[in-house]
Amino acid sequence: MKRLTLWLAACAAICTPALAHEERAEAPAAAAAPATPARDKVKLIQAGWLLGVPGQQPQRERTIVVRNDRIERIDSGYTAPETIVDADVELIDLRDRFVLPGMMDMHVHLSSNSRGDAPFKIKYAADDLPGASVEERDDVTHLVDAIGNARKTLMAGFTTVRDLGSAGWNIVALRDAVAAGKLEGPRILTAVSIVRPGAGTGPGACSGVEGCRRVTRQQIDMGADLIKIYATCSGSLPCGLQYAPPVFLDDELKAIVETAHSRQLRVAAHAHGEEGIRAVLRAGVNSVEHGSYTPADSFETFKKNGAFLVPTMSVHANIEKDIKTATGPMRAVMQNFLDKHGPRMMAAWRAGVKIAAGTDAGVSVHGENARELEYYVREGMPAADAIKTATVNAASLIGREQDLGTIEKGKIADIIAVSADPLADITALQHVDFVMKDGRVFRDDQAAKRP
Repeated sequence: MKRLTLWLAACAAICTPALAHEERAEAPAAAAAPATPARDKVKLIQAGWLLGVPGQQPQRERTIVVRNDRIERIDSGYTAPETIVDADVELIDLRDRFVLPGMMDMHVHLSSNSRGDAPFKIKYAADDLPGASVEERDDVTHLVDAIGNARKTLMAGFTTVRDLGSAGWNIVALRDAVAAGKLEGPRILTAVSIVRPGAGTGPGACSGVEGCRRVTRQQIDMGADLIKIYATCSGSLPCGLQYAPPVFLDDELKAIVETAHSRQLRVAAHAHGEEGIRAVLRAGVNSVEHGSYTPADSFETFKKNGAFLVPTMSVHANIEKDIKTATGPMRAVMQNFLDKHGPRMMAAWRAGVKIAAGTDAGVSVHGENARELEYYVREGMPAADAIKTATVNAASLIGREQDLGTIEKGKIADIIAVSADPLADITALQHVDFVMKDGRVFRDDQAAKRP
């Protein structure tokens, strides 16, 4: 009854002005003055070095002409502002900077915090705050975390992310608020809740073909941009180890993938063990997340399906720390993971499997996303190819290669800059000092030094 009363009051507040507007609309309206067309906003980004298309050679002394939110053209040399007419022009001097496309992280959890952060987690007893459930209060708390983590990610030069699992509605609200310009953060594609095996009614839990179809459709109805499957357990659990079987049956996996694909959504699968990786590839997933023990006999299936491997090598920082105090069987599990993960990822890459960068930020540290590329280079991947994983390849994984991933005519103006050449030192990408997303500057550390 209380909720009905509040709903009626809210309706009265909203509807009464609308009815009054309709009544006023019946009277003849005065002729409105013709609106003055809005002037375009043009930004001239003068780049000392431009890696417009990762994988190709960088160019010297270029000007990126950004009109509103798109790249209009790229000029040789440094274009002067007075050459642009009928627009509001802003000059951005990056002549001493190395400029490249905004990076993308294909595996984050914005509403979670790693042990490297200062987590802000609050649990309330069910009767502490009448009128809201524990789940609702936790969802708001997670949203507060996610807002801060989204901003850290953007300021680190990552302009697009896939959020692969957040309990509750917070991530959908954050995605939409960022898209509307109400909050600062990267462009977010979200899987909402992870589809996982379970007989209960918890978020994403499903059992059997019909149950898994229903839960997949539920994520879509909640606003998911893609679907994520929990096909093996965490790598620290027995059902996530190298030779463990997948936790879903083949018909359940196929039902989830077919349902998602019927709505033109792509599917990401958390999979560590060999059999789990084989199973999700048979089911037709679009990406394998982690792939810690990716077997050589899966490489051809990856390539045949056009599936990507998203390695999340950044989690090694946690394991390298924890193994120092680990004892018993767990120490052997950690060592096996460290021994196999990097070499198997590199074997897949050398065989032609497409790699897209993903950090598992939320397990690893938000804002340190570029460390992922450093791990690839440590394993033997050339810096040029490592950068491609976070730009060109990532754009292809999400089906946005027409808009994102490179600095070229017609593409969305997602542009970053660093002070050193990342092709010579990949760690330069851990020190981004200029960030533009959708043609809007969010970070420019050098602005105060300019005349």
